[in-house]
Amino acid sequence: MTLSETSKIDRNLLQDWLRQSRVDFHVCSNCEGLHIEALRDIEGLIDSRLFLEPWGLLLTSELEIRPMALLPLAADLGRLNMEYPTLKLFQDVVDDATPQLVVAGVLPAGAGLTLEQVANFLSIVIGATRQIADECLRLDYLFAQAGNAQPGSNALH
Repeated sequence: MTLSETSKIDRNLLQDWLRQSRVDFHVCSNCEGLHIEALRDIEGLIDSRLFLEPWGLLLTSELEIRPMALLPLAADLGRLNMEYPTLKLFQDVVDDATPQLVVAGVLPAGAGLTLEQVANFLSIVIGATRQIADECLRLDYLFAQAGNAQPGSNALH
């Protein structure tokens, strides 16, 4: 099914495409995002969500940064953004929350968007997010906690 056949991609169609692509997700009552389960096992992950925007799809994942790693990570962001061209990486530092590395992938939606394009986008962004998280853990930028219980995770909603 293409976008041109449905005239507009909507949340129900997106959820159907996620199921067909075998991407596990859940819906919460606190946000408009579809929470992607495929990245839940990453150490330091706070959340990963797919948003349907008027211009396309946005898949974001937030990784919890060790406060002592803020400056080294800031110095490394240029290199990381160059090495992961399908992602946009940036730091999010809020006064009362743990700093985060936001990992984002964007798929602009236009006429003719297909299930295959969405599945390919999800596969690429999920895979690259795993790679960047592994590298950031290796470089000691992220909190590595047993049980994946992040203290900042309640600040999402």
